[in-house]
Amino acid sequence: MEADRPAPAAAAATAASVLGNDDLLCEILLRLGSSYSLLRAAVVSKGWLLQASNSAFLRRFRNRHTPRLLGFYVSQYSSYEFVPLLQPPELAVLLRRAASFDRDNAFFLRCTQIYHCRNGRLISGIFEGGVFKNSLVAPLLAEESMVVLPPAPLPSLYGDPMFSEIFLPEDGGRDGITLVHLCKVARKVYAEVYVLGSGGWSVAATTETDLAPQYATTYLIDMLPPVRGKVFMVTTLEYTLGLDLAAPSLFTLELPAGMRYNYILSSAKDSGLHLVYADGFQLSVWLHQMIGDNNGWMLVDTFCIREACARVAGESWVSGNDDFIWVAAVGDNAEFVFLDHVAGGIVFYVHLKKRVVEKVYQRAGDDRASRVGIDPIMMAWPPIFPARNVGHDQEE
Repeated sequence: MEADRPAPAAAAATAASVLGNDDLLCEILLRLGSSYSLLRAAVVSKGWLLQASNSAFLRRFRNRHTPRLLGFYVSQYSSYEFVPLLQPPELAVLLRRAASFDRDNAFFLRCTQIYHCRNGRLISGIFEGGVFKNSLVAPLLAEESMVVLPPAPLPSLYGDPMFSEIFLPEDGGRDGITLVHLCKVARKVYAEVYVLGSGGWSVAATTETDLAPQYATTYLIDMLPPVRGKVFMVTTLEYTLGLDLAAPSLFTLELPAGMRYNYILSSAKDSGLHLVYADGFQLSVWLHQMIGDNNGWMLVDTFCIREACARVAGESWVSGNDDFIWVAAVGDNAEFVFLDHVAGGIVFYVHLKKRVVEKVYQRAGDDRASRVGIDPIMMAWPPIFPARNVGHDQEE
């Protein structure tokens, strides 16, 4: 058997011939399971870092591996905790960061609200020194410290209801944080948009519109995070109110017949929108291209998850006349949805394309009766690579 083994020098030469071939190296790196594994491989040598950080390679990697969902922050009564999903062992360090990135969980003790979570970063409200402040936090990035944001400008108009939300840019970066104030007075809707720059908050860009008579009785329920540069309001009627952040301008978008309030929009490939709606336990996924002459909604998929939810809930399952689920959060491209079953105090995760249902959170005792907030946390993309003077060249 010893005679069959290649000599150490020959084995090293064979490995060098493979790893020294850029095309073969790219194919090997392409098969790593996550962007975190790619980042770890990139520090092996300058040559590996050069290949891993190449923009064309990163596009191929992104097409093959969508950013992984690590878990979610769940909130109830202004109390937050991180709930991890099952991950391969190499991602354990990221789960620990997401759960306790601030020593002794001091951040979660001060956190009063998570406004927006995207691409591994989040904007939160904290209570510090007797004052409420807004902060930018990157729990997955060990080298990025928490930043307290300048005080947000107050709205110049007030109505009922009144919404004020702070959003990360859609790439999840640090630049371009947006503040939106929106209110409704009778049929009139007013909006103010501010953008945070190096010099602080910009001057307000304002817009207003009169709702059509058939929407006069609309009640605005929630403001959803930006999708394709637009913020959408969930309403009690069969339409959503949109705000184009760049213009800014307000517009209405009709929804499929019979649909109201229990839905969330997410981005679709190219320039489209996905909409995930729940009617009882019947889920439906819709697509709106938002371009050209294709101005209507197309039903992509629909299926009932009552039996699957009852099966995975086990003894925790509660059924009754008010038995239904709330759409709590939706992933990009309608890849997944989190559903809140208030009657049973359960949060379900559904992979929409695979139609896989999992029970991922159970509220205890008296907390069952109230809804929870869900903020999914994804692995950051693109990876933040180190400077190219790390590692050792293989030829050295």
